[in-house]
This record gives sequence, structure tokens and C-alpha cells, in this order.
Amino acid sequence: KKQQLSSYLISLRKKYYGASTISLDELEAWCQRNSLIPDDDDKPWVLKYQIEYDDEINEDDDNKNKFQFFVTTRRLLFNASISYKIHVDATYK
Repeated sequence: KKQQLSSYLISLRKKYYGASTISLDELEAWCQRNSLIPDDDDKPWVLKYQIEYDDEINEDDDNKNKFQFFVTTRRLLFNASISYKIHVDATYK
């Protein structure tokens, strides 16, 4: 019964929210769509992004897909501009 419930919840989540993973192409499209600076000070947007595909020539030459993107808001950028310290978070796997 536990496995049935787990399978049901997984299928329900996929039905309502879509797949839990996306491709680099989908990520790049999302970054492009969200790169315009909004008028709302608290709406997040993509300040900068970089996506490198494994078939591109990279300086480190490890031939792996890489991506990085920076999401912020107008208010966060303003607060950073008047602050002496900021906290940055990143994940590496």
C-alpha cells in the first residue's frame, strides 16, 4: 500500500506540476524569458546566465555541460548597493 500511495503521489505531482527535471535548452529558454527587468521591486528576474554545452570548446576542456544563473530582484540589488556585506549562496554537485 505504501508503494501504491507513493506511485499515486508521484503521478499526481507530475500531472499538476509537470516533470521534475528540465533540459539545458528548457533552462536557457526560461532564463531568456525571465531576463527582462520587471517594474515590481520584489519580482525576481535573471540578471545573468551562462550555459555551456558539452560539445562546445571550453577553456577547462572537461567536455561537460555547465550552467550558472543569477536571480535577483530590484530591491535586493538596491539593498546590496547600500550594504557593506552581502551573502551569496551556490550549490556545486
